[in-house]
This record gives sequence, C-alpha cells and structure tokens, in this order.
Amino acid sequence: CNGLSANSTIETCNSCNCVDDGWIDRHRREQPDKPMIFTENEGWFQQWGAAIAIRTTADLAYSVAEWFAAGGSYHSYYMWHGGNNYGHTASSGVATLYADDVILHADGTPNEP
Repeated sequence: CNGLSANSTIETCNSCNCVDDGWIDRHRREQPDKPMIFTENEGWFQQWGAAIAIRTTADLAYSVAEWFAAGGSYHSYYMWHGGNNYGHTASSGVATLYADDVILHADGTPNEP
C-alpha cells in the first residue's frame, strides 16, 4: 500500500477515496497489467485524544460508485463494520475491532450521530 512492494505484489489502495487522492492514476502508470483493488474504505484514522470524525453513508457510497466507474475491479466491504471478525473467525479470544467510526458499529447498529 505504500509503494514499496515487491514486483510480484499487487498493490492495493487503502483510503477514503482512491480516485480523488490519485491512487488510480498512479496505479495505471506503474502497474497497468494489475487489477485495481480497494482493500480498506473506512472512516479513516483517529488520532489519540481527537474528536471522532464520522464519515457519512452517502460519502462512502459515492466513493464506491466512483471507484467502479473509474475501472476499479474489487472493493472490500469488511471495513463497513470496523474490520471486525465476528465469532472466532480470527482466533479464540482475539478482538479485532479497530475502527468504530464506520457505517455499522461492531454490534450491527447503524452509526447515526
């Protein structure tokens, strides 16, 4: 994701909008033979002590539509609920919540400020 990947690696985008931030243009220039994969589309990072910035559903939906309209080939939706692995899909006793400012809270309730 940082441009320092091995030649055989398919670089992916982690962002709020991979079109507007220039990722797609760079990917087309540098890896024209590789698919465009959007792996994390979330509320984004929160600095310790900073107010929680809540991304709207409309903004997230727009970024997904714009991604596919620009030729994106894959979009991962797991970040819509904070990157959680429910049950024991990660492993027993491992908590995987790392973003609660996303569209759905860990318990499945909508994030409506």
